[in-house]
Amino acid sequence: MGWKVYTVPETATILLGGRVKFEELNYNQAYLFQKDLLKTMLQIEDTYFNQAAATTDRNVLIICDRGGMDPSAYTDRESWLRMLKEIGVEEFDLLNKRYDQVVHLVTAADGAEEYYTLANNQTRKENVEAARKMDDKTRKVL
Repeated sequence: MGWKVYTVPETATILLGGRVKFEELNYNQAYLFQKDLLKTMLQIEDTYFNQAAATTDRNVLIICDRGGMDPSAYTDRESWLRMLKEIGVEEFDLLNKRYDQVVHLVTAADGAEEYYTLANNQTRKENVEAARKMDDKTRKVL
């Protein structure tokens, strides 16, 4: 019978692939982008969660590239809480109910710098130091 494995793509890569340049956004645009990113991420995940729930003939594993708390690393705390309220999501649920397990893979920019590359994701622009800093912020929100 085996397993059915779904891999949920990174929402930021999808949206930034449409030529949004985060560094060109003003505060309001950046806030709206992060809010829309979160809503889109949760909807994409829900699509896979629904497919998993409808699968009755085998076990299902869903691997998400990023998760609902990740956008909080890219915005200030006050904006993050406002965003959650506006879309009707509780932070507690993102941290404790949405996922069965969270595994944070550390960026190659932190300890394996010679392997760090932007070649595998055209939307990424971070140098090693910036990637390390964002990875640390992301790790702390989890």
